[in-house]
Amino acid sequence: MDNLARVHFPSSLREAADLLVARPGARPLAGGTDLLVRHRNGQLPDVTDFVDLSGLDLQKITAEDGRVVIGSGCTMTAVATHPLIRERFPALVQGALQVGAFQIRNAATLGGNVGNASPAGDTIPCLISLEAEVRLFGPAGRRAVPLADFFTGPGRTVLQPGELIEAFALPDRRTAGAFLKLGERRAHAISKVSLALSCWEIAGGRREVRLALGAVAPTVIRCRKAEELLSAAPWPPSAELADKARRLVTEAARPIDDLRSAKEYRRQMTGVLFAKALEQVIGRGASAR
Repeated sequence: MDNLARVHFPSSLREAADLLVARPGARPLAGGTDLLVRHRNGQLPDVTDFVDLSGLDLQKITAEDGRVVIGSGCTMTAVATHPLIRERFPALVQGALQVGAFQIRNAATLGGNVGNASPAGDTIPCLISLEAEVRLFGPAGRRAVPLADFFTGPGRTVLQPGELIEAFALPDRRTAGAFLKLGERRAHAISKVSLALSCWEIAGGRREVRLALGAVAPTVIRCRKAEELLSAAPWPPSAELADKARRLVTEAARPIDDLRSAKEYRRQMTGVLFAKALEQVIGRGASAR
């Protein structure tokens, strides 16, 4: 019985933030697909309270002021099936569909997947490749942080005491993209390596390209040298240029050996996933405007 915890149901973000500040052992709870399992298994001995966010207005997806805003309480199913997301952000659709089995996707939230701050989180590379910012609410009010700067290490973020993830804001533009990952099995697979590629049309027949790698460093990382190379050249890139970009992606990876995979295998697979993602994006001939 030692792993029992109190559950609180705030009626506002302000009340939720106040509860988190007042109770140092409190954690925000959304879908609970990861947090509750870890708590039941005794992996969170310091957690005494859960602040349930499911009753708050965090489940909307809207277009406003040149941004698509996705509430942190949106489930993976809601993200993957929303017409606005499907039209503009194919990489995010693919990433959301990789989060566990169907039942998990019906409960797991975007805020929870990002808030876990796992370098293997499936939606994180997708959001970073789309230049998302995370909108936070806390005792000091609201602030926005580029998602690429949100993580400080495995399981660690820039969240201050009492702060919550309120939403994610993505530039409202039509992109082409792909998300690929390597795992042990299809359902519930934790990524050994993952890669998100997003691009959109810019002047001169070129594409602005963004690449993010998961599970090959303490946090999800961008491949800036490969991005710059691909963004500076006409689209689609030549075979020679694509191979040079593949090598840059491989060099950017900083994996480790662990129980799931060897670091050198992970490093080489980043290049394989990049080549497949680039082939998918070019092959679809998507109009990213």
